[in-house]
Amino acid sequence: MRRSVLILLGVLSTTSLHLLPAAAGQFDGRWNVTLACPDGRDGSKAFSWQFNADVTNSVIHGEHGDQNQPGWMSLDGTIQNNGDANLMATGLTGGAAYNLGHTAHGIPYQHPVTAHFDTAQGKGQWVTTRVCPFTFTKL
Repeated sequence: MRRSVLILLGVLSTTSLHLLPAAAGQFDGRWNVTLACPDGRDGSKAFSWQFNADVTNSVIHGEHGDQNQPGWMSLDGTIQNNGDANLMATGLTGGAAYNLGHTAHGIPYQHPVTAHFDTAQGKGQWVTTRVCPFTFTKL
C-alpha cells in the first residue's frame, strides 16, 4: 500500500509540473531598439530608426515601418542564456540617398546582426560595407 501511494504521488507531482507555465526568459519583455547608420563612404546619408521589439521565451521580433513597403525592416533571432545573440535584419531599402551605392528604394536586403544583452540593455551591430550599431533598452 505504501509503495502504491509513493508511486501515485510521483505520478501526480510529475503531471503537475507539466501543468505549470514555462518560466519567462531573463530577457523577455518589450525593448526599445535604435539602429543608427552613419554616413557612408560613398556619400550615402546617415539615418536612425527607433522601434519596439518583443522578446518571448528569449526569441526577439521587432519591425520598423510598414511590412513589405520601402524602408521596412524586421529584426528576428534568439538570445542565448549568456546574452549573446545572432539576429537577422531583413527588409526593403528606403530612399536611395540613404542606401550604400544609392541603391533604389524597395530592394530586398538581409544583414546578420551580432548582439549582446544583459537584463536591461544590449548592444549590437550589422557589418556590411557600413557598420551600423544597434542599442537595446528594456522598457
